[in-house]
Amino acid sequence: MSGITTAPATASANPRRARPIGIAAAAVIVAAAIATGGVYAGAYFTSQATVTGQSVGTATVEIEAGTATTSAVLAVPSLLPGATETTVITLENTGSEDVYYTVSLPATVGDDALEDALQVTVIAGPETHTRTLTAWQGGAYQFGVALGDGESIHLTVSVALAATADDSLQGLDAGFAVTIDAIQARNHPVTAGWVA
Repeated sequence: MSGITTAPATASANPRRARPIGIAAAAVIVAAAIATGGVYAGAYFTSQATVTGQSVGTATVEIEAGTATTSAVLAVPSLLPGATETTVITLENTGSEDVYYTVSLPATVGDDALEDALQVTVIAGPETHTRTLTAWQGGAYQFGVALGDGESIHLTVSVALAATADDSLQGLDAGFAVTIDAIQARNHPVTAGWVA
């Protein structure tokens, strides 16, 4: 037919090649946005200050105890009914914090009958606690007045045998230690009394 012209069809762009190019272009745009703080973000004035020298240390809770220089360790070979024997212990707070403390009297090898009969009293400042040596084995006495750091106090420990003790207690022995446990006073309130 005359007057009609045709042109050869051109191949359309390869869609498989267009996709990687589009992804690469998007990645460039995102990276640029991040680097500048956002697509529409502008510049900001900033400033920074640093305070150095912060440090943290822990306190120490430490006590020492021994027989007072004016006293002696209890060593009573012939206690009689109606008698009382006493020793004085010096307790010192050598740590950096105030402490509360408990006293316990763990028994060593001895005769049960005498442990049942002995009345043992511990005094510290205004506080006093008495019970049989046997009963002391069930816990400890919590003293309610804190001992300040660098301070010391005298603990008086007395043993007594009642005047009504009978002949069944003759020739018996009993022994015990005085154990003092301290705990921080700050952030740890206590109630004075027996702790089982």
